[in-house]
Amino acid sequence: MTVGITESLFNNFKLFANVTAAAYCPPNENATAGSLITCPEGVCPQVEADGVTSIVGFGGSNDTTTTNIKGFVALNPVRSQIIVSFAGSGNTIRNWLADFSFVQVAYTITGCRACTVHSGFAKGWAERRTVILNAVTAALAAHSDYKVVVTGHSIGGAVGTLAAAELRSMGVDADVYSYGSPRVGNAAFASFVATQKGGNYRMTHENDPVPQILPTWIGYQHTSPEYWLTNGTTTTDVYEKENVVVCEGLGSEGCNAGTGLIPIAGDAHNHYLGVITACQGPVAW
Repeated sequence: MTVGITESLFNNFKLFANVTAAAYCPPNENATAGSLITCPEGVCPQVEADGVTSIVGFGGSNDTTTTNIKGFVALNPVRSQIIVSFAGSGNTIRNWLADFSFVQVAYTITGCRACTVHSGFAKGWAERRTVILNAVTAALAAHSDYKVVVTGHSIGGAVGTLAAAELRSMGVDADVYSYGSPRVGNAAFASFVATQKGGNYRMTHENDPVPQILPTWIGYQHTSPEYWLTNGTTTTDVYEKENVVVCEGLGSEGCNAGTGLIPIAGDAHNHYLGVITACQGPVAW
């Protein structure tokens, strides 16, 4: 366990929390190529300041997929980034997961031996895979010097982890920033992701219950490391870099997992360096 992170990394967490908040805003789901990613006042000021432009949006009110994973692929010309951003579920977390139970399915990317992942997250990624991979591939062809960064909150963080893993398997050095993600797969999958080329930045907040599901006793494990926002309350939005505790290793209980699920504090899930769900309203536990 380490207390505190660098100013640079903390600023990245703030930036990509802004990016992820933008994925919840309805206009960005259907944004046409080249249009600006926008939010209501105060929701994503860093995104708007950088002039981030859409490549493709997906999901939302007219979506017909089973999982309705929403978000966008975009370009940040100021920071030379290709961004893939996923919002969380518009439903309650429990209801969304109940649609797929706790069943794990085989994860068959080359090099990931005996890997399994949650069936719902696998379905969510499968339904967005083609449009996202095509968009990122085309963007890299046009901007070969740009860095690929995947972001996501809640269930979107889980799907984002799968997206980053596949992009890396294609030779793309993708970083992934997730906020309040549930466990995605088994220990073999978590270990595989941790050893891939590309940074893994999984943030949790106080006693947010969502990262504590799906349960370890049926074979789920988190990726490592974990960056835990602490020394605030469930609704604290302003933290300093010294308030981030880093826990290494699969199955670590030194950070969020050690807080327990009682009492359930759903508010912590909506507050990640700002109200990350501001455009949708709180994601209910």
